Amino acid sequence: MIIKELSLYTNLIEELKEFYTQALELVLIKEDESSFAVSCRDSVLVFTITNDIKDPFYHFAFNIPENRFSHAKDWISRKTELIKLEGDDEFDFRSWNAHSLYFYDPAGNIIELIARHNLNNATDEEFSGKSILSVSEAGLPVDDVDKFFSEVNKEFKIPQFSGDRSAFCAAGDDSGLFIIVSKGRKWFPDCEVAEIFPLSIIISTDTNNEMEFENLPYKIISSKK
Repeated sequence: MIIKELSLYTNLIEELKEFYTQALELVLIKEDESSFAVSCRDSVLVFTITNDIKDPFYHFAFNIPENRFSHAKDWISRKTELIKLEGDDEFDFRSWNAHSLYFYDPAGNIIELIARHNLNNATDEEFSGKSILSVSEAGLPVDDVDKFFSEVNKEFKIPQFSGDRSAFCAAGDDSGLFIIVSKGRKWFPDCEVAEIFPLSIIISTDTNNEMEFENLPYKIISSKK
């Protein structure tokens, strides 16, 4: 699964535009008075201003070259503070064959850079914003993890990747994952409690489909690869 576009809301549109274009060095591809969009190699990230929702925040991840984790850590550490858990600011997910680090943007979004060693994306290039390859995870807090996964699996044929579907389930593959968690569960690593805020996601899978949810402000659109 490839996450082609992730659209989120914010109260801090100018602060986020500066952060994503200056600190993360992503390419600004569109802006108007109420929104902006930045791109990396395979994905677009959109933020739209809202006055109706107080302090929305999300969790999402970017894939980076699998052999450039230490370089990415050096690069981002010069720009912002990393989130720590028991003194650690990098995390070895052995069952996923991946290394991750986390940081906040100015709106409190929990951003992850993840090097997935199962992907064939190694490079010799110096790490920079151009090394951010795609939006690889989108966090989706829900009331019932198993029910939500079952609906997504039925409509989009997205397989389970990890988790017991009780309070956590990752659905998709190394290229793109929905991180489905119980509302009220803390985001890793020791971050804020997951809350539900509106978002929309455009994905590339083996189906053409569109789905909205009866009791959740989420919209998922899929087009064939």
